[in-house]
Amino acid sequence: MFGNITDEDVETTVDFCTGLCRTGGVLIWTRHRKAPDLVPQICQWLEDRGFEQQWLSEPEAGFGVGVHRFAREPRPLAADGRMFTFAGYDVLAQAGGTT
Repeated sequence: MFGNITDEDVETTVDFCTGLCRTGGVLIWTRHRKAPDLVPQICQWLEDRGFEQQWLSEPEAGFGVGVHRFAREPRPLAADGRMFTFAGYDVLAQAGGTT
């Protein structure tokens, strides 16, 4: 799903996952690998927030699929927060985005 939101919203969504996953919960995510490839950065954002990588597709596959387990205690969700704004690929491409 990370292919249909802006790069900035990807990081915001990763932040939200720390309140959506219980300790030991598994997060499965997808992202294209078009240049610039954001998959390594997504993995780093997840690791920084307490997710441990369980599996990641190879770059040669042309797409990214990741499986991460949450190893921390969940944090409370903000009542007024916004995770992301969904945008189709065509809209992102017209805006000149990298997603």
